[in-house]
Amino acid sequence: MNSSQALVGHDRAFTPANGNQPDPWQRLAQLEAELAAQEPVVGAALLAATAFRLRDEAGLIETLRILSQAVAELEKLQARDDD
Repeated sequence: MNSSQALVGHDRAFTPANGNQPDPWQRLAQLEAELAAQEPVVGAALLAATAFRLRDEAGLIETLRILSQAVAELEKLQARDDD
């Protein structure tokens, strides 16, 4: 990968990361919106991993419940987007 390639790929034409887009702030807002849906899953996974490393059984069980709920919500959201 060279410095002119975008770090995030999509099913569209290549867009260089050097600001040649008409509105780079619109692209940033789009990426933030896409990542916002995944934030609860990432946060819950981090908490579960921390509880595991700390050998906190009660915390691990609770954070795994939260993680499974976050994944279920993300799947529902993706299913709605696919329809």
